[in-house]
Amino acid sequence: MKKNVILLLLLSSLSFANIAIVKKLSGNVEVKRKGKVIPLKKGSSLKKGDVILTKSESSVGIIFDDGSLVSLGEKAIFVINNYVVKPSKKEYDIDLELKKGKAMFNSGKISKLAPESVKFRIPEGAIGIRGTKFVVEVK
Repeated sequence: MKKNVILLLLLSSLSFANIAIVKKLSGNVEVKRKGKVIPLKKGSSLKKGDVILTKSESSVGIIFDDGSLVSLGEKAIFVINNYVVKPSKKEYDIDLELKKGKAMFNSGKISKLAPESVKFRIPEGAIGIRGTKFVVEVK
């Protein structure tokens, strides 16, 4: 019984592992996580399922574990739907979504390892990543 509880705790902590960090921040930026809204600051960790919200005159720079960079402008809503980068197991799945605002994306190691595994969604389509850098705006 005790081993089952420990295993369950270990598995649940892995599913909510840190996958990115806030590198730059200006103004008021928050993360919505498990129904709670938490202010972000430089150095804050981000997890799968997080929704990043930038307010007026605010911006944030995020660096993911594989080195991919995302910069968000003011009044943005950005969702980390999924992030799996496990080169040793050849498991890759990055699913990001910009619901509103401006974003700049610059792919990291994933562009060399498995560029087809990256999805960057916008309300009326998706952007295919093939080792690229782009800017997109959703109104």
